[in-house]
Amino acid sequence: MWNRKDLKHHAKGALKRNYLGIVITCMLVSIALGYAVSPVKSAEQMFHPNSRPSAGASAAKTVDNARQESTSNTEIVDSFLGGMGIENDTAKRWTGGVLSQFANNTQGAGSVIYGIMNTINQIVFSDRISPGIIIGAGALISFLIFIFLKNVLQIGFCRYLLEARIYSRTRLNRILFPWHIKRCFSIVKIMFVKWLFQLFWTFTIVGGLIKTYSYRLVPFIAAENPDISPREAISLSREMMKGNKWRAFVLDISFLPWSLLNMLTFNLLEILFIQPYKKLTDAEFYMALRAQAKAGCVSGVDRLCDVLLDKEEQIGEYPVNDYFIPPAPARHWARADYNRSYSVSSLILIFFAFSFVGWVWEVSLHLFKDGVFVNRGVSFGPWLPIYGTGGVLVLILLKKFRSKPVLMFAATMVLCGVVEYATSWYLEFSKGMKWWDYSGYFLNLNGRICLEGLLVFALGGCAAVYLIAPALDGLFQKIPQRQKRTICTVLLALFCADQVYSHFNPNSGKGITDYQ
Repeated sequence: MWNRKDLKHHAKGALKRNYLGIVITCMLVSIALGYAVSPVKSAEQMFHPNSRPSAGASAAKTVDNARQESTSNTEIVDSFLGGMGIENDTAKRWTGGVLSQFANNTQGAGSVIYGIMNTINQIVFSDRISPGIIIGAGALISFLIFIFLKNVLQIGFCRYLLEARIYSRTRLNRILFPWHIKRCFSIVKIMFVKWLFQLFWTFTIVGGLIKTYSYRLVPFIAAENPDISPREAISLSREMMKGNKWRAFVLDISFLPWSLLNMLTFNLLEILFIQPYKKLTDAEFYMALRAQAKAGCVSGVDRLCDVLLDKEEQIGEYPVNDYFIPPAPARHWARADYNRSYSVSSLILIFFAFSFVGWVWEVSLHLFKDGVFVNRGVSFGPWLPIYGTGGVLVLILLKKFRSKPVLMFAATMVLCGVVEYATSWYLEFSKGMKWWDYSGYFLNLNGRICLEGLLVFALGGCAAVYLIAPALDGLFQKIPQRQKRTICTVLLALFCADQVYSHFNPNSGKGITDYQ
């Protein structure tokens, strides 16, 4: 028979062995699973955040109270970011970029989904779609996300917890377990039936609460064996929870002192300890009832057949190839040889190719936005060296990250941010002018860089590393060596001449440096 003390002791041990990984995983999953539409926003406030609800003073007071309740948290964030020079004033409306519109709409609607939809409505449809249609579509999208994404991710998280309690080097990507073994549809069925049963039980007086505990083990059962049928999973959970529902309730309220203590730490204790501790205790609770069911020969317990979860503490990772459902073959999403080394001549040509593409990109933005041609950049030639420099530096300095796309994306974002910030500071310091200014953009740093720009640069950098640069290098290798050297020499001579002239006579004027 299990007891709370043993469960919590084992949970603390697992947390100690893999603390950082478990805390980060719990935080990320909580953010993904914790999305909800704020109930205090009226339709008018949702789609016109600067306006007051027309329903009367009471509705306005409700919204104001909701804003006041969140003031303490936002002030902490604003103070921290402000000390770094990052603008994050939640009282203001952002004025530049797509992310600014998204931030404004999300803040007004209190919902990420409705923020996205309202931004699309403004940009693509010029605000012609009625709020009623967007509210209905948003509700449908939210429900589909709950059924097809959140439920599957919840099972992946349970799988991560079951492995992390034993294996000290369990990786974050184990939360993608349902996708790795291609059992997402099976899991959707299990969780949908569970949700449907619980929904029906909520119409009774106490059935909803009781069945919440009866079906408590279903996510862990599906995480151990996603091939089990929905009715089998529910029946097995009910059998395993017989005689344990009250004790499970007591286990839950035993964390109440921690929650009270958390109120004194601005919710930091919840993130850094309480939540991981609770989740691992839930995993230990499942394993304790699982062992109890196996000992009692509960009907259907033979479906819980992952013997690798029965081991003692292990140093390393769960042996995924020994699981009774084999992982799906890995897909090679980028077939180009992106781990190649580039010759000096190829890097020079890639530099000019990226610089030209960057120039075309910025000129096109102004052409479509204002209807006039503007020769963007400090120099006069058809190139923006900052794009070429960033692209070449990503290829040279971040080569060791190429086999890890997520790290590559993050490193590219940081590197491009450093290059752009340093270039902006140098130009303003040496020339006394600004060639770009992100002061009205969401999460900008002194107007020199902003989140939206860094995301675009990171996406472009990854595309360059995995697709564009290998393709260009393949084309450049077909050029005879003598001709390639001639092309490089001519381009470098023209570029150097342009830079010398631009140093004394920088390109400036309307649409180029007319920032106030």
